[in-house]
Amino acid sequence: MRFANSEGGVYINAMNFRPLLIAVLVFAAVPLHAEEKKKAEAAPSAEGQPGWLKRTANALWPFGKKPGDPAATPMPKGAQAGKSWKDLVPTILIEPMPLKLSDVRTVKVTLQLANRGKKLSQLDFPTTQRIEVLVKDATGKVIERWSEDQAFQNEPTLVAINPGERLEYTANVATRDLHAGQPFTIEGFFPNYGELRATKTVTPLP
Repeated sequence: MRFANSEGGVYINAMNFRPLLIAVLVFAAVPLHAEEKKKAEAAPSAEGQPGWLKRTANALWPFGKKPGDPAATPMPKGAQAGKSWKDLVPTILIEPMPLKLSDVRTVKVTLQLANRGKKLSQLDFPTTQRIEVLVKDATGKVIERWSEDQAFQNEPTLVAINPGERLEYTANVATRDLHAGQPFTIEGFFPNYGELRATKTVTPLP
């Protein structure tokens, strides 16, 4: 199809002009699409962009994790032992045996904690106290607490137990409240770790 101008001297073939027009539009759109894609990749998403208050806090706090972050939350007491508790085996020894009240005034209590696992275990102690020893009568009433006659310092300490090794602590418990022929129970444990305890029942002789 041909079109003439007002003077009738110029003719344009519309069918030949159409492909040229389409090509121009395609080449013009490609750079525009690439530019828009580059801007979209460089701009942070609104969902992941922190607010101005959070950005200010991040800038002012120079120590990495801030208070309130999950990784900054203090580990609860006893958490250092964690799952390795199942590998820590406490045992308690009492000397002398048999116990004759007429021969002794104190009983030597030895509390041991062996690491039967394959990994290092750690216990956190807030003071210099390592163990607690209780003496209970047949009804379960505490008749003596070893720590009441002891002095401890506020010196936090982390104690490690290697695989195949053990801790051992001793305490001397008075026999003044014991009676011959009446059973009593001695219970030893680690103050910060209630699961790590051992008991032994003894019936003293006259």
